[in-house]
Amino acid sequence: MWNKIYSILLVVAVLIMGILMYLPYSWLGSVTDPKIIVSNYLHYANISWTFLLISSLVLLIAGNALLFKTRQSWALWASFLYFAVFMILQTFWLQESFFQYKKASGLADGSFSLGAFVGVIFVALGAIFVFFNQYLVKRMQAKMFPQTAQIEQLPEQVRMEKDSI
Repeated sequence: MWNKIYSILLVVAVLIMGILMYLPYSWLGSVTDPKIIVSNYLHYANISWTFLLISSLVLLIAGNALLFKTRQSWALWASFLYFAVFMILQTFWLQESFFQYKKASGLADGSFSLGAFVGVIFVALGAIFVFFNQYLVKRMQAKMFPQTAQIEQLPEQVRMEKDSI
């Protein structure tokens, strides 16, 4: 059941995020005034960023619940993959397209955008966070529900008593 709930959350998040990435990109192809295009692009891009962060957090929480209940960590890494893919798309594709549009329209005066560099840093920090999160949840689970050791051999005294009976 937890796998299905997480899978549904992931599919819904991917679909919504795909739409929210298309909306700002579609404004870059508009033929209206560049200042209006920039304003509308920034509006939809901010919504997209906000949804990416909130949905990644929700998926991470659901992944933690799945890890705690089933001892399966695939959901945490799927959450990270979701975050990483859309972060890279946001920074390498969407922001670069916006930067190129601003340069072509004469609204940008730089030749270099730091968006891709920031995206790579966020992805690396996300991977580190997920790794330590998984480690902490597994340690917490092991302390709350300790594994019982199986007895491989009976001690000599118990074996002797068993034989005498």
